[in-house]
Amino acid sequence: MYSVWMIVAGIFFVWAATLTYFVWRQNNFLESLFPKSGERDIRRKFEEVLGQIGKFDFDLKSLERLVESLNNKGLAHIQRVELERFNPYDDTGGDQSFTIALLDDKGSGVVITSLHARSGTRVFAKDVKLGKGGKYKLSEEEERIVKAAMNQ
Repeated sequence: MYSVWMIVAGIFFVWAATLTYFVWRQNNFLESLFPKSGERDIRRKFEEVLGQIGKFDFDLKSLERLVESLNNKGLAHIQRVELERFNPYDDTGGDQSFTIALLDDKGSGVVITSLHARSGTRVFAKDVKLGKGGKYKLSEEEERIVKAAMNQ
């Protein structure tokens, strides 16, 4: 009989120790949240938290505007590149000539063509606006390269 009371007392002791631990943790949390100095009450603390949330919301909107601005600027950089080497003349060996298209996301940029012959090499640059030739008419190779770059 004596051992039954010891078991019951042990269970109550463990239960009381567990409850004491949780109450102690709760009190520590509340003391860190609301110091005993009396400077703050719960209403002021909530106002402080809401002010911080408002600041975070403002910072988030500012970051979203910055990302949007960077995204728009990024669309203007070269994003579509296509290169083709070819042999335009029968009297030269190998594919020494090339056409390269350097375009932004909307298809505007430049096409550079180098034609290599025995007598010399000539380089041409032509502007491209929205996937079409600008001031100068594009050759067949140049049009094919621009279309291939636009299909990326």
